[in-house]
Amino acid sequence: MTLYERIYFFLGCMFCVVVIVGNIIFQKFIHISIPSILDLEVSVGVLLYPITFLISDLLTEFYGKKRAKYVIQVTITISFLVLCLLYISVNLKAVDWSAINDEQFEKIFSVYNAGTLASIIAMYIGQIIDITVFSWLKAKTNGKHLWLRNNVSTIIAQFFDTVTVLSILCVFNILPLSQLSNVFISSFILKIIAAIIDTPFCYLAHFIVNDIIKDQRK
Repeated sequence: MTLYERIYFFLGCMFCVVVIVGNIIFQKFIHISIPSILDLEVSVGVLLYPITFLISDLLTEFYGKKRAKYVIQVTITISFLVLCLLYISVNLKAVDWSAINDEQFEKIFSVYNAGTLASIIAMYIGQIIDITVFSWLKAKTNGKHLWLRNNVSTIIAQFFDTVTVLSILCVFNILPLSQLSNVFISSFILKIIAAIIDTPFCYLAHFIVNDIIKDQRK
């Protein structure tokens, strides 16, 4: 396996891990506040999703739309596999001396529900949109203006990602309809800020990966 392919494998694994961890920890909500500027209550899982868009942009940039989509498809498959394994684990009875009892374990790991399904569906839609818009902008700008395709594709994709997941949560009465606008605004603002903040990291990662594989592409 060439270094070019190893980096593809590494980025793919990193993407998969971040998505799955995000789906497991999304039940915890945190408060983010910057006096007079920002006051948000969001799922801790939201903090990880900008990383997935950064990785998918790098995959699209260096390996093309088809191979980036393949990583998304593999991640979806593994996500459902993880849900099945968690379901089995939750339903196996703990022994009396177990450090974590059934109730504690189920409270933490019972994520095989409509919320997780909504997250997986929204992630897939958002990532496909991100890859498509990123590729289109790259072609239109002749490979120039990385900042433009990185930010525009991510922000558009994050919009549809957020709308999708919150809509599904409302349909299943997990999120009260009265809270829809507040949660959407909070989540989307945070995602826009994260997309802008990750721009220098995108350039840094682009420089590092390009320098490593520039002589090994096939």
